[in-house]
Amino acid sequence: MKRIHYILLGLVWFVLLETKAQKYNFLPDTTGACKGDSVLIELKFPGLEKASYVQWFTPSYIIYNTNKIKTVSGGRHLVKVTINKQTYVDSTYIKFYPRPYLNLKDTMVCGSGYIVLDAKNPGSKYQWNTEETLQRIKVDNSGKYWVKINNRGCTYTDTVKVSFVPGVVPGFSSDVQYCLTDENKSLSVKAPAGTKILWNTGSTNPSISATREGLYWVKTEQKNCGVRIDSVRVKLKACDCEVMVPNSFTPNDDERNDFFYPVLQCDYSYYSMTVYDRWGNTVFYTNSINGRWDGRFKGNLCPDDIYVYKIETIEKGSDKKQVRNGHISLFR
Repeated sequence: MKRIHYILLGLVWFVLLETKAQKYNFLPDTTGACKGDSVLIELKFPGLEKASYVQWFTPSYIIYNTNKIKTVSGGRHLVKVTINKQTYVDSTYIKFYPRPYLNLKDTMVCGSGYIVLDAKNPGSKYQWNTEETLQRIKVDNSGKYWVKINNRGCTYTDTVKVSFVPGVVPGFSSDVQYCLTDENKSLSVKAPAGTKILWNTGSTNPSISATREGLYWVKTEQKNCGVRIDSVRVKLKACDCEVMVPNSFTPNDDERNDFFYPVLQCDYSYYSMTVYDRWGNTVFYTNSINGRWDGRFKGNLCPDDIYVYKIETIEKGSDKKQVRNGHISLFR
């Protein structure tokens, strides 16, 4: 307590003395340092060796007869120097700045794209090994990245390793539309070796054929990237004068699906439809686009069975004949 009292008395005395003593620029007006560091204040000027008296006033103590001091205290630091009976005074204000800190975590990215590295510590200056000087940078390649952060001379350097590993790449968007006559209605994923693949169809191959409309999903599992699920809704439509042909009908006079006939999309200059039984006998024929088979042959009911159809068309304005063959199931 007595020491603090003496220091305060000394500071008051110094302020009074400063009005009488000659001001001399021994020290910088402000001295910056990093928190946790000590600061060396040293007097350097011609004739210092002739000084008969040197006295320092700090916020914590008074020091005599030394031309340099080391301090960990912030605030005003004062010095009085006597040379040839002439007194000189000066002061410097010590300000401690926070030392930057950063802890970047090594990162693994599945597939292509980029990540953002953030050096944080807003208000500081930044220097990345990519030669960028912003707080945040985009990274799209594997490698080691470092950043040096400078807060008014207080620096910190951190390094991070970024790894991009091959990921699963779906070969489809959220909705896919195919023409009914498209031979290739495939859905596929591009996956690195060792990836486990499972489609909702039960297939474990990278590609499947979308034979029906609806929602398809594929589940993939990788050692590095974990589990991923992608889905796609498939729509089938008639394109370029397609003929939509059902694969079954039930001619039981319940007024529901009692007739077999194709759905035609275009105008034709020629049309014919022939239905055969399993032995190749013709059980129905028509050349009218409105012709329908009622499941009878010469007025008699045909048995439940699988029949073969043949549809021939020539589109108006075209000389090319198209022939479509397929199977139709008859149920009663």
